[in-house]
Amino acid sequence: MKLSRRTFTHTMLGSLLTFSLVKSLDKMNAVASPVNPVVRKWLIEMEHATQKLRQGKVRPIEWQQQIESLFSRVELKDLLSAVDYDRLVKTAIFPEDHESAEDVDFSQNEGLPRKLSFAPYFYAMKKGVAIVPHAHRNMASMHMMLKGQAHSWQFERVSDEGPYLTIKPTIDKILNVGAVSTISDQRDNIHWFKALSEPVFMFNIGVFGINPSQGFTGRDYIDPLRGEKLKDGFIRARRIEVKEAYKLYGKS
Repeated sequence: MKLSRRTFTHTMLGSLLTFSLVKSLDKMNAVASPVNPVVRKWLIEMEHATQKLRQGKVRPIEWQQQIESLFSRVELKDLLSAVDYDRLVKTAIFPEDHESAEDVDFSQNEGLPRKLSFAPYFYAMKKGVAIVPHAHRNMASMHMMLKGQAHSWQFERVSDEGPYLTIKPTIDKILNVGAVSTISDQRDNIHWFKALSEPVFMFNIGVFGINPSQGFTGRDYIDPLRGEKLKDGFIRARRIEVKEAYKLYGKS
């Protein structure tokens, strides 16, 4: 990765939120302790899968399937220990109209490279707050529920039309503890999460700039609820700026 995780994350989230949302990128990052052998094996598998994605040896949709399978096998208690969950919940912040995220570092673990192919984060939200509707380019990600309950909506990015995106709804469901949600350019590229309980904690991994020859532009915020309804369930949604996105969708 030619750009630092700090640069990637600032690009991904937008300048409005970088200081209040990602509090850990300077000196408050969570450096997780070495994990037990079972979780270490799982982390190594995740790193290998992501390396293959970056090398073009697996398609993004295949990476999604592999990551979903991996997370279905890990014991929640082991994952919580690996990310230093008890400490993270004590230091979590809960903005009124958006999520917060804290950087997690697994580099102390034997068998893992110092710089991972994916970036892990710990997300926190208070009830009624949302990770607002947005699309991505040239990246893949996974969210796993650690505590609470959230409503998840996902969409396919069908076409780009200047100030609009044509999208198709694919997922509308409630996520409980242990549930996993993934995206890539090939499947369910747009996502939106709303916290239904107090609090909601999620573990996230992001794979930014998968194809180094293509640009990485972070989040493409959209307004699906006010979009034009087209045939076959398609929606023509307006692109919006980060401030408007959080004004419209950040808090119920």
